[in-house]
Amino acid sequence: MRLMRLSGRFRLALAMMAAGPLAGCKSTSLTADAAVERGPANGDPNDLLSDFAQDRAIVVPLGDPVRNGIWYSYNDGTCRQTPAHGESYYPSTPAVRPPGFSGGRALHASWSQCSVWGAGVGADFAVPVGADSAAVGPRMPYNLQPYAGVAFWAMAAPGTSTQVRVKMVMRIPTQIQDRGACDEGVLGPDSCGDEWGEPVELPADGSWAQVTVRFSDANFKQEGWGNPFAWNPADVFGIQFQTVAVADVAGLYDFWIDDLYLVR
Repeated sequence: MRLMRLSGRFRLALAMMAAGPLAGCKSTSLTADAAVERGPANGDPNDLLSDFAQDRAIVVPLGDPVRNGIWYSYNDGTCRQTPAHGESYYPSTPAVRPPGFSGGRALHASWSQCSVWGAGVGADFAVPVGADSAAVGPRMPYNLQPYAGVAFWAMAAPGTSTQVRVKMVMRIPTQIQDRGACDEGVLGPDSCGDEWGEPVELPADGSWAQVTVRFSDANFKQEGWGNPFAWNPADVFGIQFQTVAVADVAGLYDFWIDDLYLVR
């Protein structure tokens, strides 16, 4: 059964973000100097993707070339999800303080009652932005060849699903209407969107854990329901956290993400 198809609503949300300024968005820029001052105990502070310390949930403008992105939610059109498609995504404060270097606020993902393939949250790494972090152009691929994977802190609310799938979204498996290169008119239905990723387990007791996903992991692979595509770290749109299995597609997902880094 096909699990990872993005809905038309997600495509609409991307179009809305690329078309013009984002409503209700305050200044969210973060300078490299500020990140260095607040950087982690180890690792390069410029490898930070998101610490959710800004007014808007964004990919902070760091790295070479500089990364820019905006966090979004998406689902199969049957789910109850907060925030809904197209709504602004703002960091919030969990009941248990994140143990990462930034502390305080984090990204809260929540959905339930899906009936097709589920839901998720994600961010692109290279969306041209203008003043006030408003998108002024479409998503573009970003080169992750210098990196070995991603690391982040995560926490699931007690009594909710503890598995999520971390996906790296590439241009080649992405449908043409989502600015990718995959054409289901040529390859056939349900051929596109089978992205490379890995399921991860979050603590079931409501505590935080640091999670690392390496591109060399044995479980970092396609799910196998779509057309096979080779992993290409030089051609990545961004990252997503999504429903992990059909068996739990209707389950309650309620988890937090903080201090998301690229790792070398």
